[in-house]
Amino acid sequence: MGYAAFVLFALIVCIQSSPAYAGDMPGFSDRCNAFGFSLAEKLEAPGKPNRLISPLSIELALGMVYTGASGGTAEAINRVLRFDSTSREAAIAELSSLQQMLLDSGKGITLKIANALWIADSIRLNQAFSSDLSKSFNTKLESARFRDPATLSRINDWVSNATEGKISGFLDSPPSPPMFLANAVYFHAQWNSPFQKQLTYEQPFYPADGSNMTVQMMRQNGSFPYAKGAGFAVVALPYTGNRFAMYGFLPDEGVDTLLDQLKKSSWAELAGNLRIRRGSVALPKFKLEYSAGLNQALIGLGMGIAFDRDRAQFGRMIEGSQKLYIGGVLHKTFLEVDEAGSTAAAATGIQMQATAMVRPNEEFNLVFDRPFIAAIADQRSGTILFLGILGAPK
Repeated sequence: MGYAAFVLFALIVCIQSSPAYAGDMPGFSDRCNAFGFSLAEKLEAPGKPNRLISPLSIELALGMVYTGASGGTAEAINRVLRFDSTSREAAIAELSSLQQMLLDSGKGITLKIANALWIADSIRLNQAFSSDLSKSFNTKLESARFRDPATLSRINDWVSNATEGKISGFLDSPPSPPMFLANAVYFHAQWNSPFQKQLTYEQPFYPADGSNMTVQMMRQNGSFPYAKGAGFAVVALPYTGNRFAMYGFLPDEGVDTLLDQLKKSSWAELAGNLRIRRGSVALPKFKLEYSAGLNQALIGLGMGIAFDRDRAQFGRMIEGSQKLYIGGVLHKTFLEVDEAGSTAAAATGIQMQATAMVRPNEEFNLVFDRPFIAAIADQRSGTILFLGILGAPK
């Protein structure tokens, strides 16, 4: 088993309901999980063995975008996210219910979910879109001057605060106008049965490429929910309160085969097959930070129309004649696993960009026949690179 295998399969579902809760929203959870597995497949890259995503964070961020989509764009997002709903209202209600259910996480668990939108102060949000974001996602709405460096600090501070400082410096440069949406998820919990530090020791680990490495391996014996499936074994390590658990999937052969198998599986059925068994669990102790642009992966899953400046339909977002499209989707995650428990955080940012404004065909006559100023500027940061005052141009 490669390190990528363990990280992806043991952790991608770390914020899931335990078997006792599997019946709350089984259909929706299965579709959310299938989207996560499919997206993880698309993110595989040579030389990058570890992948860590939060399907929940990505679903919520794209769910906010979905509320402002229409036509073929809405259909594509619905299909890729596997909402499988006959109406926008039903899909958003389902996603909103999932968010509220997770926030009621119980004692001993810290789970925070936050959503925010920044919009250029010259743009007016569509009233229905604004209402959907506030009511369904409890989204924080703020006006912003995108070329002001202070906006970059505001967004990065919001992400850092929402993830308890685990994700800092989310954006390297200010986003482009007119709109930027973000979701953040933070999770912290202690194991129901902690690993004993004195039993942690160095042990070889063998990545899929044939190399070897040494890891700090935690170990404990006990009774755990366990199942042996076709081509893999799975164990659940519950957190305090038993509602949340980390599921570790160990493939008999390759990771890719198991990934394809899991995305077609029912999570409720898989969890229902777990039985309490005595056994021993050895788990690497680690800390992982991961980031990825999701554009190509989402396009590969069938959401290309949303990134197409000519075909994207987001007319439900803002008032006026500007056409919006998705310019970029950024995802960053953090996970630390040790003897006491786990801490995980994720942030997803979506850059909405605008095509050129459609204006009436008004004639004008602009003659530079007197002194004028010329400037060449970086539109992303608002930085002027060259500034000229031309009083007598030659």
